[in-house]
Amino acid sequence: MRVGDRADCLALDAADELGALREEFDLPQRPVFLNGNSLGPPPRATWHRLSKVVREQWRADMNSAWWKHGWLDLPRTVGDRVGRLVGAAPGQTVVGESTSVNLFKLLCAALELNPGRRTVLTDAGNFPSDLYIADGVVRHVRPDVRVRRVEAHALAGALDEDTAVVVLSHVDYRTGELLPMREINRRAHAAGSLVLWDLAHSAGVVPVGLDADGTDLAVGCGYKYLNGGPGAPGYLYVAARLLPRVEQPVTGWLGHAEPFAFEAGYRPADGVGRLLTGCPPLLSLVALEEGVRLAGNVDTRLVRAKSLALTGLFAELAERAGAQVVSPRAPQRRGGHVSVRHPDAERIAKGLAGEGFMAEVRVPDLIRVGLSPLSVRYVDVWDAAAALGRVLTA
Repeated sequence: MRVGDRADCLALDAADELGALREEFDLPQRPVFLNGNSLGPPPRATWHRLSKVVREQWRADMNSAWWKHGWLDLPRTVGDRVGRLVGAAPGQTVVGESTSVNLFKLLCAALELNPGRRTVLTDAGNFPSDLYIADGVVRHVRPDVRVRRVEAHALAGALDEDTAVVVLSHVDYRTGELLPMREINRRAHAAGSLVLWDLAHSAGVVPVGLDADGTDLAVGCGYKYLNGGPGAPGYLYVAARLLPRVEQPVTGWLGHAEPFAFEAGYRPADGVGRLLTGCPPLLSLVALEEGVRLAGNVDTRLVRAKSLALTGLFAELAERAGAQVVSPRAPQRRGGHVSVRHPDAERIAKGLAGEGFMAEVRVPDLIRVGLSPLSVRYVDVWDAAAALGRVLTA
């Protein structure tokens, strides 16, 4: 896409099939938030839904609201909504706990599903929390297992007969590089390994086909492109073929076959419900449901097309302005954000903030620009790139 001036961007916005969705969010005039890959904006519907739940359900019905209004079912019903966004048939996805806790659960489960193998293989540049969780599993739960970190390009060659599970982020949190899920799953399965994906930077902005791509296990968060709000609960996915055998280590009452029987011994629930642990964070779940509902009403192909157009435009304009763009230029290899490298990244980000554009720094030298296609306009990209040029030459 070639854009010559700001007027071209205004014309693109006028013709944008997703443009009207911007009004579904409660956005300030300034600043312009270009960090939807960190925290998405609040949907207007969220305010109304939360008020209704507090006033008409919590206040009016108190404890009986858990049953009367289906609160206890929300981890599964919202989970199925998330599942539709990531290409999962019903009954394989639940919402609850944080992404890190869910990763802990599924990594422990994966090691039990693949007995006799003692290596967790991961990208050395994976998101740090994922690396910490893997190390923690080995230190505190499975001291017989080792974590092997290799560079992303060496993953395929590192698979061997001792690899139990590969743990990867679908989109690199630093550069926005998108990994080929189907191909990696195929190679891992051929080597006898499971794959556990982190979808934090892909769900809601990149088409994900967990079932179609033969994925085993996945986790993700609700506060980025799903617009569930700060601290929104995460979700986890277990392929239906694995559910009868999966066991998790955090066996709380809500994952019990009969939670209100209050038996002294634990019996796991049938299906994906066995991955639940404790009382669901109700208000956060409700907020997440509104964000997921909004995302689910949009054709994912349109979302991906606009995302690629926005990120491609910003990369082109940023390079024209003299910035070093480190994100992939090939569309099929790019997620939903663009990263610029600069030795004084903090100064550049502060300069952008002074111009009215909020981006993020990832140490030591990256400025991440997250372009949520449901709320960011083409003219925002033009103006942000122009501001970047001014800051770079200041």
